[in-house]
Amino acid sequence: MTTKKSKIEQRIITAATKVFLEKGYEGTNMTLIAQAAGIRRPALYYYFKTKDKVFNELFWTQVRGLVPPILEVLKKDIKAEEKIEGFVNGYFDQLLMNPFIACFLLREMYRSSDCFQMIMDNLSLNQYFYKVFEAYKEQVAKGELKDVPVYAIILNMVGGILSPFIFQPIIEKALSENLDKEICPTEDFRTLVDMWRPYAIQNMKNLLLP
Repeated sequence: MTTKKSKIEQRIITAATKVFLEKGYEGTNMTLIAQAAGIRRPALYYYFKTKDKVFNELFWTQVRGLVPPILEVLKKDIKAEEKIEGFVNGYFDQLLMNPFIACFLLREMYRSSDCFQMIMDNLSLNQYFYKVFEAYKEQVAKGELKDVPVYAIILNMVGGILSPFIFQPIIEKALSENLDKEICPTEDFRTLVDMWRPYAIQNMKNLLLP
């Protein structure tokens, strides 16, 4: 997997992202990807031999930028409170740049837990999540964070960080309808997410800080 891609490869990845998001993993095939990219199938096969290779490339491109910055925050010699802020803000920043991640994973998890496991296995994501968990346990051992069940952290993240992106279409529709300002204080989704961040951060602090 190369880090520098040609313009055609970039075009394929961009087109494939839209197709996968619209059709799901199973509903996507090489013909649809080629059509969306505006190229012939032989040209597509020149760059990517299978649908899996296209998917792995586009999904890994999105995901690989997500975990390393989070790990860097957790390993910094800063207060636990600052680590939590950096951890939550890091996910918000990445998801704002890559809303595809939350939407696609939600769709595939509802469709098939096997497909979600395939994604985890193919991209070796387990090793990255293990590193995050390992860094967390180090902080617990130092007494800087509470030892809480992993499911509590995951559910807190889903509710506080992922939910705005999961419900983005509904939220944007509500914002566009000019509802009462106490309900929708802005018409811009990104602005609303930034307004929500402090509450998500505080929720995580309440969960993890001793």
